Amino acid sequence: MNQSDLHHRFKQLSNPLKALPTGTVPNLRELTDIKVIAYDFYGTLFISGVGDIGIDDGKLDPTLFLDVLKSSGIEVISKDVATKGFNIYNNVVQQFIEKFSDEGIEYPEPDIREVWGHVLKRMKTESLIEYHENRQLLDQISIEFESRMNPVWPMPGVIETLHHFKDLGIPQGIISNSQFYTPIVLESLTEQSLTDLGFSNQLLHWSYEEKMKKPGLPFYKNYLHKLNAFDTDLVAENVLFIGNDMLKDIWPAHSIGMKTALFAGDKRSLKWRKDDKRCKHLKPDLIITEMIQLKECIHT
Repeated sequence: MNQSDLHHRFKQLSNPLKALPTGTVPNLRELTDIKVIAYDFYGTLFISGVGDIGIDDGKLDPTLFLDVLKSSGIEVISKDVATKGFNIYNNVVQQFIEKFSDEGIEYPEPDIREVWGHVLKRMKTESLIEYHENRQLLDQISIEFESRMNPVWPMPGVIETLHHFKDLGIPQGIISNSQFYTPIVLESLTEQSLTDLGFSNQLLHWSYEEKMKKPGLPFYKNYLHKLNAFDTDLVAENVLFIGNDMLKDIWPAHSIGMKTALFAGDKRSLKWRKDDKRCKHLKPDLIITEMIQLKECIHT
């Protein structure tokens, strides 16, 4: 599969989702000296069917595993492939996490394609499947798996909001727990390129590229290097970061000096984390329940 095929396949496998109201009261005010706007992706820019992303997060569904294999063109040769294959997947993920942890990464994020490479080899060795190894297969099976395990759809008002700030000339970025397919999802389901939506390539920060993820502070601190390379006059206080999770988004962004906005627009993804000491007394600069509310808070 080439990039165009991957875009098409994600769109083919996706269906509209509706945001679920949270009953949260917005807290809006005008923020000054904001020169960059950065967003979380899953649960903020996009509705996430499971509320988040992470190859070691949440509960996965083994009943879909067989469908993933067959849709990827993999020959199934054992009736136990769903159960055994799913267990192998979870085992390989854990091995990658432990390996990265041993290297000193507190919150590791392997590349899902590397994970699938190991999973398929083990499944073939155990006579569960047969396949011809190639990089395109790893792209495809990652797409087939993700679209079933974590259905997504653009959050209401996202495209309008992004275009609004693009027209104002405010650079926009993304700080996301992500995989290679995350920008593909964004482009395929909005039918617009990242550039057309107003994102600056230098301000895109994907966890799978960094091999670490939220809520780790090193992951966020690395973003400041990108910010400085983009414009040496920018500092953390010039960035407004919008996310749906008080621990993964608001706490680390606040800790390194960014302004923060909690997105409380979908019940699936809103995480207050009030039982975590890092979030217990933490207050975001803004609380928004619709993305378009940002237009009231940031002006040039």
